[in-house]
Amino acid sequence: MNYPIFSAIVNQAEARLSRRAINVEQFRLWNEEKINATGLEIGMNLSNRSNHVKRLSINLDWDKFREAGLARQLPGMEKHPLLNNDVFSGKKLTPYIDVETIWYFDEEALYQKLDSQVGNRRIEAASHWMEFINRELKRVFTDENLITRWHVDIEGDMDGRYVTDMSLISYMQYHLEDFESLNDIHSYLEQKIQNIFQLTEAIMKIASKTLEQAA
Repeated sequence: MNYPIFSAIVNQAEARLSRRAINVEQFRLWNEEKINATGLEIGMNLSNRSNHVKRLSINLDWDKFREAGLARQLPGMEKHPLLNNDVFSGKKLTPYIDVETIWYFDEEALYQKLDSQVGNRRIEAASHWMEFINRELKRVFTDENLITRWHVDIEGDMDGRYVTDMSLISYMQYHLEDFESLNDIHSYLEQKIQNIFQLTEAIMKIASKTLEQAA
C-alpha cells in the first residue's frame, strides 16, 4: 500500500460521514499510478434538504510526494513504504490536501418560476441568479477567503438557449505541515469538512432567497 496515511484519512472520513444524516450517494477512492496521484470523490444528494441546490461534491486530491513528506514529518512513520524510495523520500514537499467543492444548482426550479421561457429569458434569468448569489456570498462571508467560480453548460431548443448545468466551484488547500500526529490531522480535517457543511447550509439559504429575485 503506497498511501497508508491517506487511506487512514479516507477511512476516518467514511466513518464520520456514516454518523451524519447525509445522503452520501458516491464515495470513490481513485488511484492513477502514471502520475503518482490518488484522491477521494464524495457525492451527496441534497434534494431532501433543498429545492434549489440538488447535490454537493467534495473532491480531495493527494499524491505520493505529499504522502512521503507527511510520513517524514509524523513520528512512528519510519517504516512507511515510500520512505524507502529515493524518488519520493528525497524531495522536500510541504504536505497539503487539494480540496474542490462543487454545489450543483437546480436550474429547472428557476425556469418553473418564469412567466415565459421563450427567447433568451431562461439564460438571462440564470445569469441574474448567479449574479445575485455572488453578491450575497460576498455580503455574508466578508471575513472568509472564499474563492469561487461558476461552471455552466448551455444548450438550445425551439424556444431559445438555456443553462443545463449550473454549478458553483470552490478550491481550497488544507496545509498539514504543523501536525505531529495523525489524530490531530483527523480532528483538523473533520473541522474543515464541518465548515464545508456550514457553507453549504448558507448557500442553500442564499439560493432560495435569490431565486425569487432572479425570476
